[in-house]
Amino acid sequence: MFYKQLILIIFLFFNIFAHASDKVPGYAPVEISPERLQLYGVTSQIVEMRNLTKTIRTVGIVTVDERRISNIQTKFNGWIEKLYVNFTNEYVKKGDPLFKVYSPELLSTQEEYLLALKGTQRKIEGRFSEELHKSDLDLLVAAKKRLELWDVPLGEIKRLERTLEASKTLLIRSPVAGVVTHLNAFLGKDVKAGMNIYVIADLSKIWILGDIYEQDIDLVDLGQKAILTITSFPAQYVKKEITFIDYVLDESARTVKVRFESDNFDFKLKPGMYGTVEIKKNMGRSLAIPEEAVINTGVRKIVFVDKGHGYFEPRDVQIGFKADQYYQVISGVSAKERVITSAQFLIDSESRLKGTEDENVEMLIEEDSQW
Repeated sequence: MFYKQLILIIFLFFNIFAHASDKVPGYAPVEISPERLQLYGVTSQIVEMRNLTKTIRTVGIVTVDERRISNIQTKFNGWIEKLYVNFTNEYVKKGDPLFKVYSPELLSTQEEYLLALKGTQRKIEGRFSEELHKSDLDLLVAAKKRLELWDVPLGEIKRLERTLEASKTLLIRSPVAGVVTHLNAFLGKDVKAGMNIYVIADLSKIWILGDIYEQDIDLVDLGQKAILTITSFPAQYVKKEITFIDYVLDESARTVKVRFESDNFDFKLKPGMYGTVEIKKNMGRSLAIPEEAVINTGVRKIVFVDKGHGYFEPRDVQIGFKADQYYQVISGVSAKERVITSAQFLIDSESRLKGTEDENVEMLIEEDSQW
């Protein structure tokens, strides 16, 4: 029994104690013959300081520039009597006619204006002529002011003064050039003051919105450049700066939107188009290991260090951020050591098997020591 215990202790000394400082629970160093190494196709890479760049890739979507959306409304009640633009996605130029509206209020105010205008032009004699003339002037100013507040064009007011005839309908023209994105008009429809009848968007400049995940928010800043590619034009890309970062997080997606702005004079970019946003962030210089060298067990991160002559040692490493194909190293390996980058899962299996054998040996020693 004594000799058996001595042999087991010597075995453990050489296989466990020599690497006790780097021992990983459940793992053991392994030695593989040159023939098997060649068969496995084992490759390795030196651990060294690197300039790390983190790339954030996310989905981008083309949207309308909210500052270039015009809501076409009237400031009086009425009915639509004629439509010039009667479907969505139609392009209109600034000044193009949209519809004609009949409004009893507008017609009544025009007639008041004409009465006041005629009153100021007639000659009044007598004791109260001055008061009557002033009253006509006040009425004229008030009626004209009402027309102006209703956004009746100056040209229409001058026509009224020239022809002395009230118009039953008022022609509403587009105040901007753009595309009709929403239409709430048809012949005979009653319109209310402040109701959106048309929505016209100027698409000559557009927004591209990207979603940045919560863990990456601190990596983006205003003015930071990104490469934008639209799915419809994969061979083309543009570099744009971040012009705005949302202040509020989307609680369901756990993302924050970032905004890019782009000219769109040829209207190739359509709202709703998808693309990709790629933002690169320089993370500085740090000790790094390749992504493929790391085995994630769920409990710890394992790498295998090539000690030379077919001898491989498992290490429990602490890693930081991931930058493209590399992980930042916090602890576990040192510069100039070699880590395995391929076939490490085969080595991992052998290491676990050997680790289990060593644990069984330890259990045998404990059992024998109890006797």
